[in-house]
Formats: sequence, C-alpha cells, structure tokens
Amino acid sequence: MKVKNKILQAAFIFIAATIIFGCANTQHIKSDQPIDTANVKNMIDSQSFIFIPRYVNPMSGRKRYLSSGFEISISRDTIVSYLPFFGRGYIAPISPADVDFDFTSTKFTYTITPAKRGWNISIKPKDQRYLQELYFRIYDDASASLNITSIDRSSISYDGYITERKLYKEQKKQ
Repeated sequence: MKVKNKILQAAFIFIAATIIFGCANTQHIKSDQPIDTANVKNMIDSQSFIFIPRYVNPMSGRKRYLSSGFEISISRDTIVSYLPFFGRGYIAPISPADVDFDFTSTKFTYTITPAKRGWNISIKPKDQRYLQELYFRIYDDASASLNITSIDRSSISYDGYITERKLYKEQKKQ
C-alpha cells in the first residue's frame, strides 16, 4: 500500500512539473534590444523588418529550439526567407535544397489588421508556386509568431521576434 502511494505521489509531481514548465514556454519571446510600440508600428507600416525565429512548431512533433542564422526579411518590394522545415511533405521535392523555406518573392500582397495588443499581417506571395500564405502575429513588444501555409507541405509555425532591418544588418557585421 505504501509503495502505491509513493508511485502515485511521484506521478503527480511529474505531471504537475510538466504542466508548469509547459505553460512557462508559452510566454512571448522578446528581442534582445528593447523596442517601443511606436517603433514596432512604424516597422509594420513601412513593411521593413526582419523576423528572427527562436522556436519552430511543426504540426506533428515537438517544439524545437532554433540556432541563429534563420530569418525572413520583409521589405516593400522583396521577401527573402531562410527558414527550416520540419514536417510532412505531400509532394516530393526534386532537389534536396527545396525542403526548407528558402525563397525570394517580389510579387506579393501585404495586409495589416489591428488586433488586441498588436497586429496581424497576411502576406500572400504570387510568384511562389506552392506557398499560400505567411501569417504573422506581431505584439507590441516586438515578439511575433509566423504561420506558413503551403499546398505541398503541412503547416508550420515559428515563434520569435521582429527587429529593424538596418539594426540587424549592423549587428550581423560585428
């Protein structure tokens, strides 16, 4: 009887710790540089920012931490993406280099919708055959999430933050 109580107690502690630490991971991811709300709004309105992902959330599988070097750069006339993909592909790529979301788009629509404590941005590339939408949820503190919907792959989301394009390029040089 005492052994059953010990096992139940250990299981309860394990489940409680898993729930507590799991909920702690759902907080906003802030950038390394403090950015005020007006500056974030300016970046969004001017269509000039870089999204830096810190975590990737595939539809199937677990949340993974990303090393540095991944980004998606947004400007008025060009989107340049270098993001990894983990998940299910419905059409086999011709080249192994086509597995990730590495692309450049110059024809796209950019739609901003105000939301509670931030903005929603929908970008629909017109010159990418399989890519349907890049959906950003950007918060006042520059934390952001990105959901990518594609015809030939399962959806995937990324958690990270946005930063100014020129500030990021200066930091990258150092």
